[in-house]
Formats: sequence, structure tokens, C-alpha cells
Amino acid sequence: MSEITQQTGSVVTDAGSSAAPTQDWRTAIPEDLRSDPSLTDIKDVGNLAKSYINSQKLIGKNRISLPGEGATDQEWGQFYNSLGRPEQPDAYNFGDRPVMAEGLEYDEQFEGAFKNLAHQAGLTSKQAKTLFDGYHEYVNGKVTSEGQDAAGQASQWVDSLKKEFGKAYDERVDLAQRAVQTYGSPELNDWLDNTGMGNNPMIVKMFAKIGEGLAEGRSDATTQRSFTMTPDQARQEIARYNRDSDFMQAYNSGDHGGHAEAVQKMNNLFQLAYPDETPIS
Repeated sequence: MSEITQQTGSVVTDAGSSAAPTQDWRTAIPEDLRSDPSLTDIKDVGNLAKSYINSQKLIGKNRISLPGEGATDQEWGQFYNSLGRPEQPDAYNFGDRPVMAEGLEYDEQFEGAFKNLAHQAGLTSKQAKTLFDGYHEYVNGKVTSEGQDAAGQASQWVDSLKKEFGKAYDERVDLAQRAVQTYGSPELNDWLDNTGMGNNPMIVKMFAKIGEGLAEGRSDATTQRSFTMTPDQARQEIARYNRDSDFMQAYNSGDHGGHAEAVQKMNNLFQLAYPDETPIS
């Protein structure tokens, strides 16, 4: 019994025994690889195998290598094709043609040139279509914005002319149009329409003055008063009458034989000088 107890006790307490040292797994690989930093955290062969498997999953089956420095055009072409670039520029498909803004036409030559550039740059079909659609969206937006700005400018010009011409607006515009038709050319008409300069007050007033000369049969109409006066001309005329003592005597005296005529004339002038105000009675 005492012998059995001694054997059992020695086994349980591990007294007097020594364990065999654990062998480092790196001893099984070439010596020049043992000290590689990538193996530092790998404790055994099982961990090594697991690390290798995970690396292969990250790499994937279709591994694509980036061409190195000095690669040929052919090597770059193969690389782009492997990323999804079409074999030929004509293979790009941009779908339905974009709807162009008013005044613009779709440019087929640009489409062909863009396909060639996209292919040269190595773009995939998706990348090329994104840029193609984005370009046309930008152009359409820019033209629409500029058109709105131009319309706003034209409206401001017309308003300023109406204010300056007053009741003579329609007549002066008609005179300007007659002058353009007489002295202008189809090219001038197109330029005035396409650029919006046909509403520019400076242009309209210049041709209206020419139109006055046409209506009189002479080029200089600086003293002509047969046309409807502009507010500025009417105010000048009022000032001239105010300096005329004979007129003002008739205008201010109810007993004067020319009083009614003078009042009517002044009222007409005030209607032209201040078209937005109620004339005096």
C-alpha cells in the first residue's frame, strides 16, 4: 500500500519529473526566413496555415497586377481591358442621346472623339458613360442659366426703354425696326436676334434716330417734332414754354383768348413728360 501511495503521489505532484521542451516551429523552415517580421506573431504551424488562407481570400482568384515603370502601350492596354475597358472605342454604349437645351444640337462628332479619348485613357464603360452624361448635363445647365440671365437682361432693357420713351415707345421701336430693315442685312438681323443686342437701349435709340430721318426723307432729324415726344423731350418743351412770356401770359390768364389752347398744350406735354402720373387739369 505504501508503495502504491508513493507512486500515486509522485504522479499527482509531478515531483522529481521534468517536461520535454517545446520545439519552435520555425526550425523547420530555412534559416533565412525565420527572422522575417511577418512571422513574429505566428505561434505555430496552424496559425501559419490560417494566415495563408486569409491572404488568399483577400487576393481573390482574379488578381490583376499594375504594370510597372516602363511598361509598353500594349501592356497598359491589356491592363485596362482586364479592368473592364471595351476592346474598341466604338464598343462604348452611352444609351439614349441626351435631350439638349433649346438652341443646342447634339454633336455626333464630339461623341466619336470622346469615345476615342475615353478608350485611350483606359476608362471602363461605366466610367465613360458617367463622364459623358455629366458633360452634357453641365452644358445644358450652363446654357439654360445663361438663357435665363439673357432673358432677364432683355427684360430690364425693355423696361428702361419704356421708361425713357414713355408714350413714344411703340413709335420709336417701329422707327428703329424700319431703319434696320432699310439699312441692315440678314446677317445684322441674325446678330441682333441671337445676341440679344436688338433690345439694347443704345442700339434701339440709335436706329430710332435713323428711323426719324427716314420718315422725314433726310438723315438729320434733330429738330423734328412731328413724332411723339419722349418724356425727356416733353420736359424740355415744358421748360421752353415756361421761358416764353407770351405763352405763360395766355396760360395763366383765364381771360386771355389763347388760354384754353395753352392749357391743353401744356396738359398734353405733361402727359408725355410724366406718363405714369395723372396730368394736371
